[in-house]
Amino acid sequence: MLTKETIVANDALKDLSEEQINAIATLSENDEATVIGQKFGEVYRQMDSTIEKATGIKRDGDEKTYVYLERATKAFAEKFSDYEALKTKITDLEDKLSKGGDEALKSQLEQAKAELNSTKEQFNAMKSEFDKAKADHATELNNLRIDEELTRAREGLTFKQGFSEAVMNTLIQQAVANVKAKFPAFEERNGVRVLVFHDENGAPLNNAENKLNPFTAKELLVKEFESMDILEKQPAKGAGGKQTTGGGTTVSLAGVTTQVEASEAIEKMLAQKGIAKTSLNYKAEYDKLWDENKCSELPMK
Repeated sequence: MLTKETIVANDALKDLSEEQINAIATLSENDEATVIGQKFGEVYRQMDSTIEKATGIKRDGDEKTYVYLERATKAFAEKFSDYEALKTKITDLEDKLSKGGDEALKSQLEQAKAELNSTKEQFNAMKSEFDKAKADHATELNNLRIDEELTRAREGLTFKQGFSEAVMNTLIQQAVANVKAKFPAFEERNGVRVLVFHDENGAPLNNAENKLNPFTAKELLVKEFESMDILEKQPAKGAGGKQTTGGGTTVSLAGVTTQVEASEAIEKMLAQKGIAKTSLNYKAEYDKLWDENKCSELPMK
């Protein structure tokens, strides 16, 4: 999705008016919502088809999938309601034979048992297919929700220029894949449904730099993007030369005359403080220094 930050960071679009930028961002947001809605719609259409195939029961017009599923499940079970009746019939026949029945009674018993076994096999086969369809549907919906969460986690992030679209897409996809490999699952935390990531043993991945709260999708994505060095630093607003202290050593941006020099100086300051570019705090610290020193008011070069 195109955000205002992404649009402004693009050299070809940076001269657009505020109104034009807002219009593009709104169109992009609406388009993304449409795409996500279409994806969920397709999953439900596939589920409707699977329900009909597994149960032989058709969807009723524009019936909601969850209503259709409930109705089909009930009707599906009713199709085999005579199963218990067959079991009762067999019990009665066996009781009569134990008291001395003829060949005709024995034949009835064998027929009833054959019918019971056939019904049981048919029911089990259809139930297995039906249960698998329900499980696959739930998994697919969950994966879509995780994908949606990861897409939203990229909002506000700006990537460096200079990469081809194919290369950038490949790097982003790899970062997303790395995060999705961390066993994401939605869990209830303090009454809120949140996406939590886990290690291979099922333990939640907690962020030591954020009071040991579980890593958010955005934090993990930023970590991946920073390790690839493809995130663009986000300049905040501000112009200046303020004294800043870090790591016990007083440093200054008072002598810088361009944004390029300011950026280089801030990078050195953060390095002095021991904050690596791969740190989740790097961007926040960088933006803070940029803002405090009003670097955006300086000329670019």
